[in-house]
Amino acid sequence: MAVGFPLVAQGLLVTKIQESCVFLNDRWEERVAASLDAAELLRYRSNLLGSDLRITNFGGGNTSSKIADTDPLDGSAKTVLWIKGSGGDIGSMQRTGFATLYLDKVLALDGKYRGVGAEDEMVGLYPLCAFGNNNVAASIDTPLHAFLPFKTHRPPAPGLGHRTGCCRERPRENGRV
Repeated sequence: MAVGFPLVAQGLLVTKIQESCVFLNDRWEERVAASLDAAELLRYRSNLLGSDLRITNFGGGNTSSKIADTDPLDGSAKTVLWIKGSGGDIGSMQRTGFATLYLDKVLALDGKYRGVGAEDEMVGLYPLCAFGNNNVAASIDTPLHAFLPFKTHRPPAPGLGHRTGCCRERPRENGRV
């Protein structure tokens, strides 16, 4: 411990003790990131976030990206939601651990939503939105990732940070994040 500057508190001279802090190291390597396609960039970002248990609980955290791809059936341009597979660990996840879903089909599920009491029914509809031949079970947080307007979504921290991590760049609206 290092001794800091003296403080005056309630008429007493107090010496502030500064403890050693371990900060998060920026392990992002632009050289590595520049060589990756969009799906591998999601994996790389996910692995970095999940490798530090001060940020993300083991087996927890979700990351996603909305990636342009070509529909294997008709050749049209589609936006595909790549999202961490259910039960996966983002610290060790490989590309094959992500579910891939047609974003427009996931968004269309809004019309099937019958309310909070029927939310579990929605999970059973995610496989109908699968892109390509991907049978990875999508995260329970899939609607959150789909409906937010961000291209990438990374709410890794436990607690409130987990729920608002994607909104760092977005200003507060009406006092809510």
